[in-house]
Amino acid sequence: MRARGGRLAGAAAAIALLALMAAGCGPSSEESAERAQAAAAQAQAASARAQAQAALAKEQAADAQRRADHAVELFDAAAAEFNDAGNRLDKFQREQPDRDDDQ
Repeated sequence: MRARGGRLAGAAAAIALLALMAAGCGPSSEESAERAQAAAAQAQAASARAQAQAALAKEQAADAQRRADHAVELFDAAAAEFNDAGNRLDKFQREQPDRDDDQ
């Protein structure tokens, strides 16, 4: 994201240069410089907002990944419990005929 912010600041500087070059056929060079500075400030503010949004998105993505990892762990634990219960049921059913014979 820093490269984008740098590009925006570079674009603002180019705007400032063009404004200064056009000063002879329009507003004064001082007014053009002020406009260029305002444009540069807006570009820097936009860059800062974009960087903040990117940082928030990165944080949210990391949180979502943590939640997904936890869900996988829970699923694995539930699957293990289900398999264990199935194994115990199978064992119980295999032992049932033996008990009937004993009685």
